[in-house]
Amino acid sequence: MDGKYEAKIGTTCATVEEGITEMKRMIQKSRRIRISNIPMSLLEELKPLLKDKDFMIILPLNEKPTEELKQLAPTATEKARIYVDYKGEEANSGSINFARSVFNVAWVNDKILGVSTMEYGKCVKCLAGTFEGGWRYAQKG
Repeated sequence: MDGKYEAKIGTTCATVEEGITEMKRMIQKSRRIRISNIPMSLLEELKPLLKDKDFMIILPLNEKPTEELKQLAPTATEKARIYVDYKGEEANSGSINFARSVFNVAWVNDKILGVSTMEYGKCVKCLAGTFEGGWRYAQKG
């Protein structure tokens, strides 16, 4: 192959607020959304935007779905703790999957530490498959 090839892999948002704003914009534009292991406070903030969307959610370990949430979407709860090393601190790792991007959320005790995106097509497809695998093993109901 001649020439130069470039591909944007992802973005680390400058601030948590910037990341959440971009998530909300993507939710408004998207039909199909898959959410896994995000802090409950963020889920509450996003919930009004999720009405009438094709979405599924895997709640964090030990969280229980409310009746309202069960009415909105198929809901399950993680059976394992999923975490990342975030600047030397163990942080929970959550995600919001869209057709062409994935938002990653690092958080501890309901406090969001950072938001980043994955935008490279092959990686987005792989991470969507990871959600489906997680759904199969999550506690339903």
